Amino acid sequence: MLDVVNVNKIYGKKDKAFSALTGISLKFKKGTSNAIVGKSGSGKSTLLHILIGLDHPTNGEVLYNGKNILKDMNTDSWRGKNVGIVFQQFFLQPNDSVLDNVALPLKLQGFTRKKRNLKATEALKKVGLEDRIKSKANDLSGGQKQRVAIARALVDNPSILIADEPTGNLDTENGDAIEKLLFELQKKLGTTLVIVTHDTDLAKRCERVVYLKDGKIENDTNSSKK
Repeated sequence: MLDVVNVNKIYGKKDKAFSALTGISLKFKKGTSNAIVGKSGSGKSTLLHILIGLDHPTNGEVLYNGKNILKDMNTDSWRGKNVGIVFQQFFLQPNDSVLDNVALPLKLQGFTRKKRNLKATEALKKVGLEDRIKSKANDLSGGQKQRVAIARALVDNPSILIADEPTGNLDTENGDAIEKLLFELQKKLGTTLVIVTHDTDLAKRCERVVYLKDGKIENDTNSSKK
């Protein structure tokens, strides 16, 4: 479904060149849960950005159903239709309603107000926040804000859900609840989940864990199953 093929990323030139990723090849199968783990500077964020077309590899390619996401399609359009992203920071519009925050990706895609409100309402039901539709995002707790962010990521039923340190700004109780919700929705919707994290306990809940170190794959728990 989503393949990373011999990706390298080098920043700078000549004696100032720095290799952020070296020879990364990964296959993400449809409907699976995957974690990318590593310390700060391991290349996690660089890989994430390349994985969804927000950055270009120096060489190598990322394929979605066999097509290069940078060369064979409109990358922004592909990402908007196929990828949902949950960040550590919630990135909500604080003075907008919960409904409008969730509907924002659909607005950017040109959906009518009626259509996007219907889809946003359904997404909020999935995360248990249908009763806060009219609330301002600024009036929610941290856990509720992350639920809104998840609803926004899932509002157009993406085939891929990227979660970048999704519990990093939450306390233990809310973090556990968000983790449970992510995996429940991933199973229910058949979404391919990719979690980028330094939290090994969270990573171990995934079917597959890829460990990065110094821009290289140190270990891939599914490597023997490919």
